[in-house]
Amino acid sequence: MSILIVGGGKMGMSHLALVSQYVGKSGVALCDSKWSTRLLFRFLGFRTFASVDAAERELGRPQGVLIATPTPSHATLASWAIARKIPFFVEKPLTLDAARSAELVAQAQAADVPAQVGFVLRYVASFQRLRRLAAAGSLGRLLDYSASMRGNVVTKAPPPDSWQGDFARGGGCLNEYGPHVIDLCQFIFGPVAIVDKASMGQVHSTRADDRVSVEWGHADGTRGRLEIDWCDPTKRKSIIEFRARFEHAEVRADNSALEIAWAAQAPADAAQRALVDQPVRPPNVGFYLRGEEFTLEIEDFLGTCLQRSLHIDAAACAGTTPLLADGCEVDRLIDEIARKAGLK
Repeated sequence: MSILIVGGGKMGMSHLALVSQYVGKSGVALCDSKWSTRLLFRFLGFRTFASVDAAERELGRPQGVLIATPTPSHATLASWAIARKIPFFVEKPLTLDAARSAELVAQAQAADVPAQVGFVLRYVASFQRLRRLAAAGSLGRLLDYSASMRGNVVTKAPPPDSWQGDFARGGGCLNEYGPHVIDLCQFIFGPVAIVDKASMGQVHSTRADDRVSVEWGHADGTRGRLEIDWCDPTKRKSIIEFRARFEHAEVRADNSALEIAWAAQAPADAAQRALVDQPVRPPNVGFYLRGEEFTLEIEDFLGTCLQRSLHIDAAACAGTTPLLADGCEVDRLIDEIARKAGLK
């Protein structure tokens, strides 16, 4: 066995489909506590187990572990992989406790175990282009920006026993949407140094947040504003959008496109503008499912496990891999935002 996937839910199924294209069915196994889930995947030809220990006993030490279970179980499973010095991938958020996340980072570093966090939107071509523009200075100094993540996944009050409506169990838009867009803000614009203001609103939930607004400052002095909303009726699916003001242009970027509006007096000739304005092209991938970004993150992780690159476009993910420390920093910011917004 080469790769063990833990969790047979939506994300686990997606990862299983991708991983099996690269290592084959014989090179992947699935762990899930539900008998019905194990039975389904067994019918599809996969080896399944009720626990990671059972999988290890029968198949031996895996080359990699992919954790796609509910967040409260992440720390235990990550510790299991670290103790065996197995590279692991863990879905976001890393944990629901910033202090526990920091402990995992220290444990992984001490054991020299590589780990990757599921911040898949780092691999979106338009966001990578915005990052390069911010770093290159071709549009002048970055003045400020706004970022948002909006969707319509919560349309009514969550059931009383549902984790989705309970912030303490990982529910609410800050826990669900927040990790993606918070990580992107730091990936693109650098580390956040201070959270100035944070507020939350409730539409359908009573024990969690449905909307969150944040104002913060980055280490280099850049100011940013963040809006998160998972019950926006104008959205068909979740959309992340950035609007960045530079000295010589304004840039709008979302999940699929990037647009540049040049200032009238921008000191750039037609050739320079044409170079910056080149259309965003997603990189090629070995197998397409859901979007290039999902394949790229799995190619990235499998490359670590198998110690060889699986990327078709060799430079596609240079400097992109979200590490365990990145997940820990996002958890720290979520904790700070939650306290300022009154969620803790």
